[in-house]
Amino acid sequence: MLAKFEKRAYAGSERVWVGKYRNLHNIAHWHMEHELIACAEGSAKVMLDDTTYRLAPNQCVFCQSGSVHSIEADPDSLLYVCLFNENICASVTQVYQPVTPLFRDRYGVLQTLSDLRHELSDRQLFFETKADAMITELVISVFRGEPLTAAVHQTSEVTIRYKQLLNRMDNEYDSLTFQNAAAFMNVSEAYFSRYFKQQSGMTFSQYLNVVRVEKAVQLINAHPERKLTDIMLCCGFNTIRNFNRAFKEITGYSPRGIPAGYVLNTRSVPTVQDTFDPTSSEAELVTE
Repeated sequence: MLAKFEKRAYAGSERVWVGKYRNLHNIAHWHMEHELIACAEGSAKVMLDDTTYRLAPNQCVFCQSGSVHSIEADPDSLLYVCLFNENICASVTQVYQPVTPLFRDRYGVLQTLSDLRHELSDRQLFFETKADAMITELVISVFRGEPLTAAVHQTSEVTIRYKQLLNRMDNEYDSLTFQNAAAFMNVSEAYFSRYFKQQSGMTFSQYLNVVRVEKAVQLINAHPERKLTDIMLCCGFNTIRNFNRAFKEITGYSPRGIPAGYVLNTRSVPTVQDTFDPTSSEAELVTE
């Protein structure tokens, strides 16, 4: 289920996850957790709903639960990404939100996220409660120090339609066209082309090819004896040449050359389950 909804499964009863990445790239996605992104080195572009923010060292972005967002970082960048259950700080985040999600780290965000990684890794007694407390204290510090406005929980109509379109792409990948998609969004084709590229970081056809190739990978894994022409047609490709080219560009392998059990764009950490991960394979999850 690509380009849709990121569901995070935790190793235990903790409600916080922290990752440290070099060269992080992920496609447009959303989840029910709040997300805090902090830049330690380099720079990154964060697309949040309809706005682009440029992250520099010691800057952060707070993404509210349910918001559509993506990250495109420079190769030399080092980012911390923290997802945490929206109920941990509900008394704060359900009432207020920062006027702007971009802010300077005047609150020890980078240090706290680093400490949280160790806390979650060491898993000492009461680490779940400790992690909740650390996130609560950090969020309160940020919200006390930044200009606030009343929390807005109503999503714009275009964002709602965009989310619905991503669901359609996941289910109608074999037949959906650019013209169908623009009509579904109820905008002109020219506007739709610009909007989709801005939101997802790629064109509609590139994005649809990723969805189709992921479906092809799943079919090859499940039915290795099946003819490639059958798989090609099931996934919406009209020629074997186009299928082979898209497959190689996206996976790095030919359709018959993929390793057994290969999964597209998997983040190689046990806390992510189901089949969707928004993070590209070029991103490096730093483990030290």
